[in-house]
Amino acid sequence: MAAVPGKHVFYLALQPTPEAAAAAAERLEGVRRRHRLIGRAVAANRLHVSLFNLGTFKRPPGPILEKAVDVVRRIEGRRFTIALNRLASWGRGAGERPLVLWGEDGVIGVHALYDALHHELVRAGMASRRDPSYEPHMTLIYDRADVPETFVEPVEWAVEEFVLIHAVHGEGRFEVIERFPLAG
Repeated sequence: MAAVPGKHVFYLALQPTPEAAAAAAERLEGVRRRHRLIGRAVAANRLHVSLFNLGTFKRPPGPILEKAVDVVRRIEGRRFTIALNRLASWGRGAGERPLVLWGEDGVIGVHALYDALHHELVRAGMASRRDPSYEPHMTLIYDRADVPETFVEPVEWAVEEFVLIHAVHGEGRFEVIERFPLAG
């Protein structure tokens, strides 16, 4: 089967524990009833907080991906706890928009890990020196409803690793291809 242009996406992310994924689903269900959301929820095994997009490619990029993995292995991040306590629709317009969970103080560790990743990827020539704005969040569903910002009971978990994900858009494939443990 021939590769379709721009189909293979590689990114670094945090994945919630099964307990945190269940808690996120509970928060979504409460909002789903109040706002009559009809979209399909993101599957529990696909929930994540994106850290860094490594690129979109026509086919898996062997040498580029190997270089990124070598660079990322140098990161000496520490374990931390993440807490997401706000929920809202993001974006504007009449189409489907993401309903996301995000946090304030509960994402300090995520920002520290992101900064370390960005620094190493810039040093390796694999990221722009300009530090893009970054707002850690977890997308729960795409829907047309406009859900205002709501504070919810935090969805939290101990982050002990981050992962490299390979998603193939249009085929529904989503696979963790590498795990990077954090120091204790």
